[in-house]
Amino acid sequence: MRAIIVGGGKVGFYLAKTLLEHGYSITIIECDKEQSQYCANNLDAEVSCGNGATVEALEACDARKADCVIAVMGKDESNLVCCQIAKQRFGVKKTIAKVNNPKNADALKELGVDIVISATDNIIQLLEHEVDLSAMKRLIQLDSEEASLMEITLPKGYVLEGKALSELQLPPNCNIACINRSGRTIIPRGGTKLISGDIVLVVMMNSAEKELRRALKIKD
Repeated sequence: MRAIIVGGGKVGFYLAKTLLEHGYSITIIECDKEQSQYCANNLDAEVSCGNGATVEALEACDARKADCVIAVMGKDESNLVCCQIAKQRFGVKKTIAKVNNPKNADALKELGVDIVISATDNIIQLLEHEVDLSAMKRLIQLDSEEASLMEITLPKGYVLEGKALSELQLPPNCNIACINRSGRTIIPRGGTKLISGDIVLVVMMNSAEKELRRALKIKD
């Protein structure tokens, strides 16, 4: 997943650091030269020095290819303008804005920002649970957060198209609960075959996620 973080201050820096640890591809836009240099020296991320609330800065970072834009600048109006440009000019699917004054939250939502939030931890949680555009999403945490209900969307041209579930080496602590195929619910059996576009619901232990990805050949 590729995210553009606009604002490389304390919030943006530590948000970028955390998301990088989660495997995200990050670009930071920061207007202050010293701070942008600090980010570049201390993070494995692309860093651009500029005003992220402008078309030019987002264009320079190839915003059209971003899955989401996260605006965490010091001014709410700047975060709003950034998100509006990202969505309207570059077609970014998800925009997230940090609101500094909680009274502005409703206004930002009404003006087109998808998610308005004030805490870095909540932004990360929303990215994992709501903004995740990958094929595999965690819908619900179960059993004191040791297990999850996962939703897996099989991509177009899926490499295991036509394979029966019995042919797959799924982790023992995973169970495919159901498959939604073109709006129709299928209760799977061993002979059920996977088809591109299927939405597969899996109940699994969180520790088995990487093994499940490998078994189903689902990329991060």
